[in-house]
This record gives sequence, C-alpha cells and structure tokens, in this order.
Amino acid sequence: MQIFRYADNRPMPWKNGQGTTTEIAVSPAGAGLDDFDWRLSIARMESDAPFSAFPGIVRTLAIVDGAGLTLAVAGDTPVTLDQAAAPYRFAADQPAEARLLDGPVSNLNIMTRRASCTHLMRRVRFQGELEVSTAGTLLVLCHSGGIEIGGTSLAPLDCALIEETKKAALHSSAASSVFLIDIFSD
Repeated sequence: MQIFRYADNRPMPWKNGQGTTTEIAVSPAGAGLDDFDWRLSIARMESDAPFSAFPGIVRTLAIVDGAGLTLAVAGDTPVTLDQAAAPYRFAADQPAEARLLDGPVSNLNIMTRRASCTHLMRRVRFQGELEVSTAGTLLVLCHSGGIEIGGTSLAPLDCALIEETKKAALHSSAASSVFLIDIFSD
C-alpha cells in the first residue's frame, strides 16, 4: 500500500491555464499530462471556465468542496454536480465547460487513457468498518471525516493506493465519506 498526503503536493496551472490542479497520484510514476496511463487530481475552479482537452482520455469528476457546478460536455445534456451527486463520467477529448453554482469549487478527477486502462469511481459514506478489495488498482481517497487503513490514518484528501488482489479494511469512528476508484488494465 502506498500513501499520498494531499499536503505534500502543490497546485499547478491547468493545461489550458483556466484553473489550478493538484496531482495526487499518477501512473507511471513521473508521467506528464501527455503520457500518463491514469491520473488522480483535485482541480480548483474560481470562476466559470472551459476544461482542458485530453485526447484519448476518459474522465470522471466529483465535487469535493463548494456548492457545485453545471457541466456541459459537447453532445451531452448539461449536468449539475454538487457534493451529494454521483461522480460523472465523460470523454475528456470532447469540449467541456463548467459554470459555478455559487462560488469556487474543488473537484476530484480520475482520468484514464482508453488505450491502456479504464476506471470506476464511487462515493461511499460509512461509519465503523468497510471492507474493500481490488483485482487491479484501488485508490481510496478520504473525502470527509477521517479513516484508518492498514494502521495508517488518512485525513481529508489523503489517498491510499492498493494493488493486485489486495484486501483492506477501512475504519472510521465517526461518519466519513470516501471515494473508491478502481483502475483496470485493458
């Protein structure tokens, strides 16, 4: 298991310069914006803006802070996303634009390259114990509250990476929310 502390990362400009993003984890390690197989990040939006285009990439987005946004992706009906909404999956190579609902937002993004892998993101709220497992790669991101996994505490926005048929138990003494992101190689 590998741990990624949100506080250890620094924001960088979006590919199109319209916002900032903080990379949490990427594969292969050290990959850039044009050569990753998968990339997990948290983007900060201060105003309405178009999203950067990523050819050959599928993206799933979920709101982690702020009131939310309305996302219009070419060819799809616009969707409104907030912290209660399910993660939204879309083609990152299609033009997309977000309009903020009521002030700045932060959103969690998992992006995978169609030619090498796919992903599934889900938000889970729990208290007590939650068993998780994967046959591929599993990213566990603490959204709210605090969790313990494998004897390690995760604060909000910290992330654990579990690989290859591993099982783990998440523990939380208070109501917590996590994002579970499965990544499968094609």
